[in-house]
Amino acid sequence: MRRNSAPLSLAAAAAMLILTVLTGCAPDNVFFRVRNRSGETLHDVVISYPGDTLTIKTLNNMTDLGIFRHFNGPGALSVTYSTEDGRTHTTSGPQVTGNEKGDVSVTCDGSDASFDTKFEPNPQ
Repeated sequence: MRRNSAPLSLAAAAAMLILTVLTGCAPDNVFFRVRNRSGETLHDVVISYPGDTLTIKTLNNMTDLGIFRHFNGPGALSVTYSTEDGRTHTTSGPQVTGNEKGDVSVTCDGSDASFDTKFEPNPQ
């Protein structure tokens, strides 16, 4: 059995490499910062972006949360959240191409939210 272990190990390593390439692992090159400036606790905050969502169950007032993610293709950004009175608010953000690298800040101010993006220039 020892004779087959080297080819088997090589086949397993090749399979892992192929799976990594096929799953489209992209670097997390967009930093999302979510800020609550509403004066109250926000619930079920969902930042939608191409290819995924970022969900925050509870975001206390005057709290910032930051995390790196990546876009998976072109699309629009949006945020949805609920305030303490049970109302749900949705704000649409900018369109992205999917190739951006940089920062996305989402600031929630009660019934309104705003997006601020700072992306690196694309090399020509």
